[in-house]
Amino acid sequence: MFIDSEKRLKQLSDEAKKNTEDLEEAKKNSRFTQVSPKGWERVRELLKDSQGISALKLYSFLAEHIDPTCGAVVADQQFLAEKLGVSRST
Repeated sequence: MFIDSEKRLKQLSDEAKKNTEDLEEAKKNSRFTQVSPKGWERVRELLKDSQGISALKLYSFLAEHIDPTCGAVVADQQFLAEKLGVSRST
């Protein structure tokens, strides 16, 4: 039973080390964003009209600030409006 405990502790240690390495790797690329072919297609589509251009400002802001660990951005409407230089109802 003691040997199994040692194996499990080693397993846990290895997993923790891998998680730490993964987080460090994510930090290295934290200021890098990728755009998929579908994303570029969406950008071109949004550029076609004035409403799309406003939407593209939001789209690019969200892409720039997305959390790479979970793929989320948390912000209220007023904050976004201030950052994008628009009114909250826009």
